Amino acid sequence: MFNENYWKAIDLVTHNGITVHKKRNSQFALRYLQLANKEDSKSKDRKGVHFVVSRKADLYTDHGVKGYIATSKETLISDAQTLTHWTPNTYRFGEYANNERTHIKGHREDNLQQINTFVVDIDSQQTDVPGIVVAASQYSVGAPTFILKTAKGFQAYFVLDSPAFISNNQNFKGLRVAKVIAANIKHSLSRFLPAVDIGCNDFGFFRMPRPDNLVYFDEEAVFSFANLRDWSSVYSEKHKTRGIYVASPAKSDAQVLATDRKWFDQLIHLTNIRGGRGSYGRNTAVFTLALACYSSGKSLQEATDLLDEFNSNLHAPISFRELERSINSAYSGKYKGAKLEFIEGLLETYDMNHDYKNEMSDPAAFIFQKAGCRTFRKHKKPREQRQFSHIKEWESDMLEYIENHIAPGKTFLFGSQRELAEKMAVPFSSFKKVIQQSNQIVKKTTGRGRQAISYLSTIAIIVRESIRNAIQKKNEAAQNYAAYLASFSDVAERIITIIAGKQANETPNMRLFERLSDKARSQAQLSFELLGSLQRRAIPRDSQVQLIF
Repeated sequence: MFNENYWKAIDLVTHNGITVHKKRNSQFALRYLQLANKEDSKSKDRKGVHFVVSRKADLYTDHGVKGYIATSKETLISDAQTLTHWTPNTYRFGEYANNERTHIKGHREDNLQQINTFVVDIDSQQTDVPGIVVAASQYSVGAPTFILKTAKGFQAYFVLDSPAFISNNQNFKGLRVAKVIAANIKHSLSRFLPAVDIGCNDFGFFRMPRPDNLVYFDEEAVFSFANLRDWSSVYSEKHKTRGIYVASPAKSDAQVLATDRKWFDQLIHLTNIRGGRGSYGRNTAVFTLALACYSSGKSLQEATDLLDEFNSNLHAPISFRELERSINSAYSGKYKGAKLEFIEGLLETYDMNHDYKNEMSDPAAFIFQKAGCRTFRKHKKPREQRQFSHIKEWESDMLEYIENHIAPGKTFLFGSQRELAEKMAVPFSSFKKVIQQSNQIVKKTTGRGRQAISYLSTIAIIVRESIRNAIQKKNEAAQNYAAYLASFSDVAERIITIIAGKQANETPNMRLFERLSDKARSQAQLSFELLGSLQRRAIPRDSQVQLIF
């Protein structure tokens, strides 16, 4: 079945970053061309390019990279079988380095238009497809979108649900964040898989999806850039890798954000704020600082992380619930920025060495229309010294506990929820919140009231045990147990179905269309129809691809 999906993989990766059809000499019928032109004209996304080569040796010629520039999905899919490598991430433009138009240039990071996917190169055949899926599910961000077989090993693609656009604003902050995410994904997998290429160029050339190398494909396994950023932040702290938030270069006074102002620096470093009813206190301070973050373009997660640290440093911190309530209020959109009265009241009350009067005369210190990145650098307090932890941190602790305490050959930990929370040293309220929000932890409860027993596991463990029973054992009982385990999670069920090869004779999975908005659906339908026709012409009838176990 996998040779039928390579063109879907290409379509999924490229998003709307390039056109559907060639501008010249298209093989599409006239009516398809008219529809495609109409849809492309409606799209507001800027169209970029991809670079492709026909041989691995062409990447390292004496005159640079030998290849050509692809500007349409039609080109990529129709030529896929004659190509070996491509740049899966989209660049703004491409150029030819010589008059013969045989060598290309422009595939540099400052020319990136959008990041479509993260790719991990595994230069070893001492693993297999199930091993990669389990390692990614259990120790990294989740099962990959698809896996390609290479001459030396595998390449795993983790495709974004929507592209992360790259801008040169804020000194390419988005690119720097993406590079840390890429580094952490590789680092997490290198701890459990052999020969992961840590030094591989994050956004360079990788293997091209083709009918003869696509050995695993789950089109629903796509990733949110924001979720990957949050995961990377927790991973960086836990494993002492580089943090994702980097200070921006200094700006002129006209560009300085609220979070760059002296009053913000003074206020966020105060630790003696208490307050009470009718006075300036801790909630007022959190609300004021959150408004400064909001007006400066900080995300809600960034503000929460920063102000959680501020609150933890207070001699008498407020509860995390109160903290979240104040931050959510500031981010409700009802307020434009921090209020001068609150700033003056807080600093006059709690900062004995305040010196901010000259700055207060500048109204731009409080209300900003322009988003950006602050230069104030907050050194995060070690977690063991903090009073509160984030939900992501508790989730990470629970995942690690479950993985380390499940007996060999077993799939679940069991007991009452309160007992499990105590064993994991997680506050019961945080335990319940993690269970409700986590997409990695699986819980099933039997019985009611005091007799209720909860069974805990992870998606990764369920996938691992399901694969073991579905593939390594051939008896009916093992197969039934594999199906039972997979029923605990839609993700696990889908992965097992793919790996076990049960979809070989099924019709193409069209659930992707159900997730698309009405505006994009017609373009996606058109893309699948047109590119599917190309795919049918391109694949030899006797082409076969086998799963590599």
